[in-house]
Amino acid sequence: MSGKIYQAKHLVKYYECDTTKKMTLPMLVNIMVHTSGEQSHLLGVSDEVVNERGLSWIILQYEMKFNRMPEFAEEITITTQAISYNKLFCYREFKVYGADGKECATAMTTFALIDTEKRKMSRIPDDLVEPYEAPFDKKLVRTPKPEKVGEDASSTEYRVRFLDIDRNQHVNNSKYFEWAIDALEYDFLIQYEFDAVNIKFEKEVHYGNMISSEFSRTELEDGKVLTAHRIRTDETVNCELSVVWRKR
Repeated sequence: MSGKIYQAKHLVKYYECDTTKKMTLPMLVNIMVHTSGEQSHLLGVSDEVVNERGLSWIILQYEMKFNRMPEFAEEITITTQAISYNKLFCYREFKVYGADGKECATAMTTFALIDTEKRKMSRIPDDLVEPYEAPFDKKLVRTPKPEKVGEDASSTEYRVRFLDIDRNQHVNNSKYFEWAIDALEYDFLIQYEFDAVNIKFEKEVHYGNMISSEFSRTELEDGKVLTAHRIRTDETVNCELSVVWRKR
């Protein structure tokens, strides 16, 4: 049995969309995370409560699937619930529904707690997760890894700006999606849309860092395209991401 389901509505704004009038992936991710934050606040275990213990939630991985992206001026519904947890990880599911009530996207996420002073993962206190009513399961969920970047990778350089940094003093996880997608060509992004996304975060990126956004592309048999991405600073791999695209 999974935990409590929380639901929120959101009207898609023009500044949350790209040139195709579809919601961008970074914005969708931000709205989903905001929704889980709303639930935490209502349950009495908000970020402020967690921070008072010298702890902070971080996201380690997203596995996402898409039927379509929400559109400009569409009122969408986001649901979220904690699925289970163990000593080190919490697993949370998100679902996004369009104005027609049909499912647009789903995401399975892996959360962990870090000690904000030591910057190391911390064991999850039971009282911080009990309000979600998710079951404890000592087994780790084995999540698939993103596809690796090929040897023919292209690379684009970015400098981490002040506005890329969130309250945890590192790059907000939605920025990694921006760096990965921006490395692709305009014509490709106009012609293709998301089918599935798998992203895994490895090391934090901080203000002033220079990062390389690398990607390689593979044609799939069913007419879809796979792009594999890697975000790194010098020789450190900070994030790996793979996307399956389909024709619009």
